[in-house]
Amino acid sequence: AATLIDSLDEEARRRADQFEEASAKLATADAALAPALAETKSTDRAELSEAIERSRAKRRLTVERAAIERRIVEEGDGFTLDELVAAVAASNPDQIASHVSSLDARLGELNDEVAAAATAHGHARSAFTALDAGAKAELEVLAEQYILKRAQALTLKWAIEKYRERHQDPLLLRAGDLFSILTAGRYAALRVDADGSVPRLLGLRDDRRTMVEVGAMSEGTTDQLFLALRLAALEQSVKAGVNLPFLADDLFVNFDDERAEAGFRVLAEVACSTQVLFFTHHPHLVEIAKSVVGDDLHSKCELA
Repeated sequence: AATLIDSLDEEARRRADQFEEASAKLATADAALAPALAETKSTDRAELSEAIERSRAKRRLTVERAAIERRIVEEGDGFTLDELVAAVAASNPDQIASHVSSLDARLGELNDEVAAAATAHGHARSAFTALDAGAKAELEVLAEQYILKRAQALTLKWAIEKYRERHQDPLLLRAGDLFSILTAGRYAALRVDADGSVPRLLGLRDDRRTMVEVGAMSEGTTDQLFLALRLAALEQSVKAGVNLPFLADDLFVNFDDERAEAGFRVLAEVACSTQVLFFTHHPHLVEIAKSVVGDDLHSKCELA
């Protein structure tokens, strides 16, 4: 019994030493955590742990938000985040929904065309695979003829395009120039694709290579295209002696400030040959108009 008691006393002393060592470590840890407790206004370690978890969650949300903002800017057609937010705030959800619906319909048509092309491609591959070795010599002759005819067709197409560019309708040429101004140089000109069954109007981007269909343009860009065509037609009418006033009812509602300034420059040029009346309920457009045309040529009338 005495031996057992001595053993238990020794174990108790060892446990006490371990307790004192652990208490010292705990006190050191509490001292190290004191600034964090004070900074997070936590009363104990449990609240500090909750604060740390909230901080980690906030950091994750911050990272996710930054990634979302980067993706928005990457898919924002070259505009900044602030410009995109302002555009969304000034947009009409009903018009956007209608535009999206038309784009979905166009996408469905394109998917059908792709499916038909894929089917035709599959049939062509099957027919090509079915050719036996005995037809290779004939195929080489046909391929040579095809290359020759293809080269002739491409050369003829190039010549036709050059002819079209040199002999374009003056209305389309002028509309292209105005469209370039109204889009702040993002588009260089307008082209007509007459290869299909129905001619299509295309916008030539500033790289002089990329063609954009009207349906693929943004709502603001299509507004600028429509205005360019109308102004080009107006100039032709004025030259023909039809001097009617040009009434503009909030034409620039889908324009950013840069394109609105370009629009006022174009209207100021039109005002040299006929009267221009611009109606708006956006005060900032009035200031842009003043800065473009100047006080001498600017007349303002407010309706109560």
